[in-house]
Amino acid sequence: MMPESYTFDMAVDEIREEYITNQLIAHNRANKPTSQTQFEKAPIHIYIQNSEDETVGGLIGWTHRFQEWLEVTVIWVREQDRGQGLGRQLMELVETEAVNRGCRFARLATSDYQGPVFYEKLGYHLYGKLEDFPPGETGYYFWKEL
Repeated sequence: MMPESYTFDMAVDEIREEYITNQLIAHNRANKPTSQTQFEKAPIHIYIQNSEDETVGGLIGWTHRFQEWLEVTVIWVREQDRGQGLGRQLMELVETEAVNRGCRFARLATSDYQGPVFYEKLGYHLYGKLEDFPPGETGYYFWKEL
């Protein structure tokens, strides 16, 4: 029997991306301990509008991309609107919504210039850091029990 021949293709392909992702999900479901509760990953977006209907801040994340976890991927408040507690309010809103969706934990990543102290004040715990990632910066990884 001749060994099968393989080729490798580096083209970006959304259909194959979805196929590979779904295959991994199916494998994981078949091989992990069973859970009584099924969770569906879902995006979570919160936007801040000012009185002139301008978007001055927002938060983007996911619930249950990892079971029982909120993942905050983007949080931003316009420079002139900072210092008013808007970032804290975004985090409080997203955490409340995540708990309502069945999440027990939250995680996020930030850089040294983006405010690790902000997340520590909100009760997040540092679980790792990666220096020179990207070059000249340090990445910080935080988690919190909700």
